[in-house]
Amino acid sequence: AGRTGSSACALCLGRFCHNIHKCTAELLWDGCTKNHCNRNSAELCYDWQRPNGCTNTSCSHVHECSGCGSKEHGAQGCSLSETL
Repeated sequence: AGRTGSSACALCLGRFCHNIHKCTAELLWDGCTKNHCNRNSAELCYDWQRPNGCTNTSCSHVHECSGCGSKEHGAQGCSLSETL
């Protein structure tokens, strides 16, 4: 079984096998690009990072991509995320 369809980690945007719930990367999966957030930064919306985005109309969390900071997409739609 391949990794087709693997979700990108919200911190490093990597799709490689690692515990995304404990990722503490300060750089993206490429090892060169600084990510937009870390575990101690402003409270980004986790749902916004998912493929379908956040549908909560009263969400109080920040809707920005955790990888690049764009307000147009989350981590799953970021062009900086690792491709397989």
